[in-house]
Amino acid sequence: MSERTPAPKVAELPVKTEKAPSRIGLPEPELAYDYFKNMVSVSLATLGGILTLGGTVFGARLAPWHMIVAALPVALSGLLALQAKTDIMQMCQNLKPPLNSSRLALRLVPSFYGLGLGVFLAFLTLSYLAPDAAARLGSPVAQGSK
Repeated sequence: MSERTPAPKVAELPVKTEKAPSRIGLPEPELAYDYFKNMVSVSLATLGGILTLGGTVFGARLAPWHMIVAALPVALSGLLALQAKTDIMQMCQNLKPPLNSSRLALRLVPSFYGLGLGVFLAFLTLSYLAPDAAARLGSPVAQGSK
């Protein structure tokens, strides 16, 4: 009697199917909701960081309007994320939101967040690398050195 070794079984891989957009208009509303929820928290933390660092540690290098210009897009990013999260929840409850901004917010939220963070870092870098250019923009440290 010869014993044969059993042939290895081939695992069946699931076939990827294209998910149709749900009635909400997003392919995966659960992921979008979690994304917006996290972006609200990240935007608030970044907004606090910009205002705290700009007012204390880098307060001598940044003018108040620098912080406002940097904080405004970050705050707008958080507000858009909160609105989109609210829209998704309303649509999941079969309510029609006044303005369905969730699809547009998927593009605007990271754009405004990156813009605000980039502006803050640009003003900070400019105050260190080119104080004369920062003086023309109203930086307190560069004006005090004249």
